[in-house]
Amino acid sequence: MSEQDSQRAGRTTRRSFLKALGSAAGLAALPIGTSRAEVPSARGGDDYDVVVIGAGFAGVAAARELGNAGLRTVVLEARNRIGGRTFTAELDGRHYDLGGMWVHWCQPHVWAEISRYGLALAETPGAVPDRIFWWSEGELQTAGILDVLSTVGEAFCAKGSTAGMEFDALAGSALLAGLMADFHEGAATAFPLPMDPFASIAEWSKLDDLSVRDRLDRMELSTSHRALLEGVFGASCCGAFSDCAFVEMLRWWALSGQDFQRFNDYSARYKIEGGTVRLLSAMLADAKADLLLGTPVRRVEQDESGVRVFTDTGRRFTAGAVVAALPMNVLANVEFAPALDPVKVAASKQRHGGFGVKVYARLRGEIPRFVAFAGENEPLSMMFTAEAGSAGGTVIAFGTNPNAIDVHDAKALEPIVRRYLPHVTVTDTLAYDWTLDPYSVGTWCILRPGQMSGALAKLREPAGRVHFAGSDFALGFRGFIDGAIESGVRTAQEVAALLNGRAGSRRAAGRAAAGPAAAPPGVDAAASSAAPPPASQICKACHPTDANAGALAGPNLHGVVGRDIASAPGFAYSPSLAGKPGAWTPQQLEAFLRDPATFAPGTRMAFGGLRDAEERAAVVEWLAGLR
Repeated sequence: MSEQDSQRAGRTTRRSFLKALGSAAGLAALPIGTSRAEVPSARGGDDYDVVVIGAGFAGVAAARELGNAGLRTVVLEARNRIGGRTFTAELDGRHYDLGGMWVHWCQPHVWAEISRYGLALAETPGAVPDRIFWWSEGELQTAGILDVLSTVGEAFCAKGSTAGMEFDALAGSALLAGLMADFHEGAATAFPLPMDPFASIAEWSKLDDLSVRDRLDRMELSTSHRALLEGVFGASCCGAFSDCAFVEMLRWWALSGQDFQRFNDYSARYKIEGGTVRLLSAMLADAKADLLLGTPVRRVEQDESGVRVFTDTGRRFTAGAVVAALPMNVLANVEFAPALDPVKVAASKQRHGGFGVKVYARLRGEIPRFVAFAGENEPLSMMFTAEAGSAGGTVIAFGTNPNAIDVHDAKALEPIVRRYLPHVTVTDTLAYDWTLDPYSVGTWCILRPGQMSGALAKLREPAGRVHFAGSDFALGFRGFIDGAIESGVRTAQEVAALLNGRAGSRRAAGRAAAGPAAAPPGVDAAASSAAPPPASQICKACHPTDANAGALAGPNLHGVVGRDIASAPGFAYSPSLAGKPGAWTPQQLEAFLRDPATFAPGTRMAFGGLRDAEERAAVVEWLAGLR
């Protein structure tokens, strides 16, 4: 834990979590939701195929996929609402997203869901401002022609979202675009496939010891320009720059195609009309799953017979598998038996770098479309228009340190807002203290230096029958709603393949017991009559086995024994496997199946390994017969 974390913990423990609701205590969370599993399940007791822990976007996406796969599923949510680190509230007929908010069509998973449910988008006015300014050395700064002489022509010629902008805004946008390009130099090399970061781990891991502050310190920036750039990263990192990895920001930039306007659009421009809860509710309505709110999980036990999940009231649920859709920072606060991998636990205890604040300030007075920035050490790093109006409106602001300002105190915010809008009055504020919430312990995930190369792969791995989902574990838009959906769907598919595969293998074994079918010509009858081992169904979920089939999510396994490692045609292997010499021998396959991440560190195979030696031996024998 960093020094700032320690100071923060010492201060926030003196604040009641009820205060964290602040003026939001008068809000209506949408929806409060209805528990659908207050009575024992029809199958008998609290016995399910899958228990999903957490009803954020990852948990709800996983529950929907699992239910649609025919698996009896229950979702256990500690809070009295769905949403996780998204939280749509209503006040005076308006919706406010106090947590995750912005979406974009370049985010494939969330956009697929928005299209599926026919939802509309709304625009945040300050994302395309009429004015851009920032606070530096006690003065209000704006961009002029001399600041952007080399790039202002490009800004004037820009089409789309910049068309029609005033000169000051164009100049400020051009200046920011240049500074952002300089800061992110090398992003295309580090992340040529930003939705698959482990494809280029050899490149970005060399930079993973650097923080955002390290990178800023290495740039030759004037005080004014540094304050402007720090304002952007104050909102993006939402935490101390020394605690936020430089490669995380490189990844964000690569996801935007190294384009400042697209970066701005996907991170702060478009939101779901009516709030994120509209999408979440639509997904939940499609989920054939039970839901229990106000049900914190205390302990998860597993053995060869299955998994048992205990709530803090002692209620017990049994299942064949668990999806732990919990934030990284919360994992260490739940008991697991057997214990989780030490790397997982250490990363959870260290926590990621997202510990800042997001606040809405409702204002009286004329509110233009503007965006304003300030340095990391200022109480609020970025502020922009949420609702413009001639008589009043709302701004959204972000800060890196929740102890730098009481965001629930309108009078504390007013002098900061008046730096940019001197005529306004702050009437009230709306905010939620995510760092004080024990079920989030932080804002969105921004990994610390070293965590992406040192912990992310392990954080993503299953632990036996317990699988992990959440925005914090996503490969692409980690920290966004899109990443949560990506992770939830992927994890559900893995669990469904595992559980339904085992059920299918039992049916196959029953057919085999009734007598072998005639073997096709040229195939050994004894080999064809043996039912594949149950664990082989896990392989077949991603790997084809027919001699003429192409690759799927994984390479074709036909003839794998004796074949050179990473040599199946038509499949792009991870560098960790592509660099392995020799052929797949039974011994090599046994070692890989036991622990893929140890055999090939950085492998992209989303499989935690077979812990049972007999299962591994049976699968290797089955693989040897695929000829």
